[in-house]
Amino acid sequence: MGAIAGEELKKMDKTQVHVAREEKILVLVRLRPLNDKEILANEAADWECINDTTVLYRNTLREGSTFPSAYSFDRVYRGECPTRQVYEDGPKEVALSVVKGINCKLL
Repeated sequence: MGAIAGEELKKMDKTQVHVAREEKILVLVRLRPLNDKEILANEAADWECINDTTVLYRNTLREGSTFPSAYSFDRVYRGECPTRQVYEDGPKEVALSVVKGINCKLL
């Protein structure tokens, strides 16, 4: 294999050139609220949404751990956030792109 440059590149048929297509992975995280059982037991959530893009792991068992305790994503939602808002902000566009023939996956 060799590199193509200069005049050879100009002579190439346009059908031989593959157009690069940008693919995007969007990661949205929604923290779940405590359930009734957890609330009755006075449990605290291990995860805290500290801003729109970052979650903080607050478990005290990890003292001295070398693992990070804060993680950043494209968007983070608190447990109280309505499902409709989460859907409108991200999955809606992805789900509708299927109609246009674009492969996608929602997890």
